[in-house]
Amino acid sequence: MTVDKLLLKIINFSSPNFGDKLSTKDSRVLTSMASTINSNLFITENQSKLLIKILQENCEKIPEFSEEIKTALLSPSWSKPFRHIEQVKKFYIGKNEDQNSILVIELSFSSEIRKILSNLNKHLENLTPSTNQKIWQCELTEKNLVLLYEALEPYKFDISEDIKNHYDTIKSWSETEFRDQYLLTTMSSTNFHKAITADLGVQTPIDQYIINDRSIRYQYFTETAKNHGETLVEVISNRSKPRIWIDKNQHTVADIIESLVHLKRLPLLIVFDNVVNSKYLETLNILSDALEKNGIIEGIGVYFRLTNDDVGKQFNTIIANKKYNQQLDDNLKVAAVMSGKIPKFFLKNAWQPMSVIALDTKMGLRHGKTSVYTNCCDLIIEYAEEKSMLEGRRIL
Repeated sequence: MTVDKLLLKIINFSSPNFGDKLSTKDSRVLTSMASTINSNLFITENQSKLLIKILQENCEKIPEFSEEIKTALLSPSWSKPFRHIEQVKKFYIGKNEDQNSILVIELSFSSEIRKILSNLNKHLENLTPSTNQKIWQCELTEKNLVLLYEALEPYKFDISEDIKNHYDTIKSWSETEFRDQYLLTTMSSTNFHKAITADLGVQTPIDQYIINDRSIRYQYFTETAKNHGETLVEVISNRSKPRIWIDKNQHTVADIIESLVHLKRLPLLIVFDNVVNSKYLETLNILSDALEKNGIIEGIGVYFRLTNDDVGKQFNTIIANKKYNQQLDDNLKVAAVMSGKIPKFFLKNAWQPMSVIALDTKMGLRHGKTSVYTNCCDLIIEYAEEKSMLEGRRIL
């Protein structure tokens, strides 16, 4: 008797108590296979191997058929050819819904490859699968292309010629030669020098901290190795990414503003991220003291107000008394907004922050209008007791 016919015989004979004799998982798998065998599809070769394995492991649990199972499995045979599943493995450059070029991966079900892609996701930029995970899309960048090529090529993917050519070109580059083109001492672009001059001014004394700090903003490398050190100025200026977390338990708002003044990082945008009026009042008092300690008493605009309850009145009165109602213009040194509620006039004004401090953030500036607005800044400080849950960052 063929193995598939024996399975049908066992299930038909044992039903409806078939599931009581085996584990829930094995019972469900065998019942599903029996249904497939009865259909026009039949089972695949991999399913046949799983069927043989389950029958071997459960032979003694079905004593009525144990001898027939042993006999059938000595030389397994099947009543029909196995169903063939076309294996799709493609890696190419395609278009997304906005007609922008992207990297596309097409594949049939493969738990191994899906696991590889999932593990690789933390190193890639915007790798997203379709609902059935048969198509994966990723931004077309040099890093993404190289990582995916080297991960998929050993699994005999059909890789398009343009991706192969891009990969060969990228791998032919010398990192040293590339970095040397963007060393601060060798960059000759007139636009670069104009931007630096407009930022700092011709007469501004520039120390190594400021040089390191601007490397992300202007995309250059320095010949001097970055020393992350222990001071706040060192850590901020030597950051590797625009976003950095500073521990609220270790440093004050005044410490941060002092460092930003040293690095010539004004104007500054402060983002309040609280939901309780009393916390808004407490944070405003802390901010006010920090600004005054650093000699900043004018050019300040707080662009939201609280409801006129007891706490709200105090909050609004401080703004009025200390003249924290400066109009948004080129003379503004510090602006303060509520998280997720950037005023519309910010979008129409040429004013832009040189740095951002998000106060008491739990999820970080990741969502909403404020997040989109602050993405233009190359220094975003998240000031809280704990790191944002969304990604790890350099800790001081």
